[in-house]
Amino acid sequence: MKPERIVQHRLARDDATLAWTEEGCGPALIWAHGLMSNSYSLEQKSIYDFGPVIAAGSRLVRYDARGHGRSMAEAVPSHFTWSHLAGDLLAIADQTSADQPVSAMGCSMGTGTILHAATAVPARFAKLVLTAPPTAWKTRRAQAYLYEKSAATIDRDGQPALDALVANMAPPPIFTDLPEFPVEVNINLLPSILRGAGQSDLPSPDAIRQLDLPVLILAWESDPTHPIASAERLAELIPGAKLHVAKHVNDVRNWGNLVADFLA
Repeated sequence: MKPERIVQHRLARDDATLAWTEEGCGPALIWAHGLMSNSYSLEQKSIYDFGPVIAAGSRLVRYDARGHGRSMAEAVPSHFTWSHLAGDLLAIADQTSADQPVSAMGCSMGTGTILHAATAVPARFAKLVLTAPPTAWKTRRAQAYLYEKSAATIDRDGQPALDALVANMAPPPIFTDLPEFPVEVNINLLPSILRGAGQSDLPSPDAIRQLDLPVLILAWESDPTHPIASAERLAELIPGAKLHVAKHVNDVRNWGNLVADFLA
C-alpha cells in the first residue's frame, strides 16, 4: 500500500526540512528510524512490518530524520545530537497531532530521540515503543570513538571511506542472510551526522525513571551496538515497561503484531 500523502515542513528552529508520510486513520503513531537509514528502510528490507499497526487503527507518521532520506539540514554536528533531534520529533508531533498526545516508536537513534523528547515533554506522549535500544551510559564512550574515527576518515577520503565503512558494518547474526542496508544520507552531511551521534547518549537514568506512561521495549540478540543490557536497563528504570527479546529475524517481523496489541 502506498502512503496516502507526503508532507514536507520547514522548521523555524534551525532551517531543517523534515519530510514525512502519513498512512492510515486514527491516533498518530510517529516512527523514528535509525542512524544512516530512512523512514522506510526496515520495511523495504522486510525486517519490520507496520501493516498490523495501521490495520489496527493507528495513523502511522513516518518521518526522515534531518539529513536522512528526503529531509535536509546543514552540516552542524550539534544539530544531529539526539537531544536536538528530539526537538524535530516534537515539531512533527505538533504538526500531525496538535490537540492530542501521540504515541512514538523508534529504532536505535530513533529510540534515543524519543526518550529525549518524552523526558523533556512527557505530556506530549501517550505510549512509547522503543526498539533496538542503543549503547548507553558506560558503554557509550567506545561507540562515540568509532563514530568520530569514521567521521574523520570520511572527511579525509570521501566515498571510498564510506564504501569501506558500509562493507565493514557486520549485521547482527539474526540478519546475516539479508541484503546490506544502503546509506540513506548525503555523504557531505555524514561526518556531521556521525559526530552528532557520537556526542549523544540516552537521558540520565534518573530522568528516564520519571516516565509515567506505557512503554514496550523490543530488542534483538547478539548486537554490541544495540546490547540487550541497554534494553534490560530501560525495563528496570521505567515502571511497568514490557520487554521482548527477539532470537530470530521472524521474531522481529512479528513485532508489528506486538506493537498493534500494545497500542490497543
